[in-house]
Amino acid sequence: MTRYIYILVALMVFNVAKAQEIRYVNADNGLFLRDTPSQDSKRIDKLVYGTELEITERTNLKLDVKDDNDIISGEWVKVTCNEDLHNKRTGYVFNGFLSEHKIEKRFSVDFEDFTMEFDGVQAQIIGNEQISTHADNAIDAILEIGETVQGKTIRIRHHSKYKRIKVYQKHENSISIQAEGPHCDLLDWKHFYSAWEPLKTSKKKGVFETITYNDKAKSKFIKVDGSEFKNAVKEHCGDVWYDMIKDEKKINKGASAIGISKIYFKVIFTTMYDEDIEKIIAFDVPMGC
Repeated sequence: MTRYIYILVALMVFNVAKAQEIRYVNADNGLFLRDTPSQDSKRIDKLVYGTELEITERTNLKLDVKDDNDIISGEWVKVTCNEDLHNKRTGYVFNGFLSEHKIEKRFSVDFEDFTMEFDGVQAQIIGNEQISTHADNAIDAILEIGETVQGKTIRIRHHSKYKRIKVYQKHENSISIQAEGPHCDLLDWKHFYSAWEPLKTSKKKGVFETITYNDKAKSKFIKVDGSEFKNAVKEHCGDVWYDMIKDEKKINKGASAIGISKIYFKVIFTTMYDEDIEKIIAFDVPMGC
């Protein structure tokens, strides 16, 4: 009987040893994956914030890293990136910037000179699963239902040296005709556009806080002719929606509502040669939700 207990304990110890040790990259600017456990070794890749890793080996090679005014202590560990379906990257990382708790990846858009990252935002690029480094000046994305980019943190990760980074924000208002559940949005008609506003920077370089709009800002619109508005509803939405607003004297009353339909961010990246690189990302905001 005692022998069976020993075997059972040995199996339990073996299974614990073989259990996956999953960690997540918790470095704001990403974490280098290296081919050997040394800061002087070749960089294989830069793992973005939230990347899932499996620790496959502990080296016991200790390391202290200065992060702003803090000293982060840890060791080199060998890891495999489980997110690579066909070619799993393997190498060494400093585990001081790894977390046991799952971290959601940031929504990001890559450009040649910098990457924009949005904390806590779920969105999809429209028409492109991957953004080329030679993307056009404007990129379109759509927010998931219930998501917002207001009151969020933007991080600019630069790929080259620069003098300045400035980020601006503006919004577009559109008219929506709303029933109890369905709605018809006049996205191809008239809009109100706010002015570009500079975003405030945080204490960390390259980190910006987005603007949150109040009800007054959300309801602003240009002056429109009532008959023109009703004809637009009939043309774009149909007779059912037209019947809902045909007797209304003003927009933003009754079944018609004004709301934010797009939020734009403009980055002006100034290189060391005083060249201004301007990029814009526009988020479609689902209306009537």
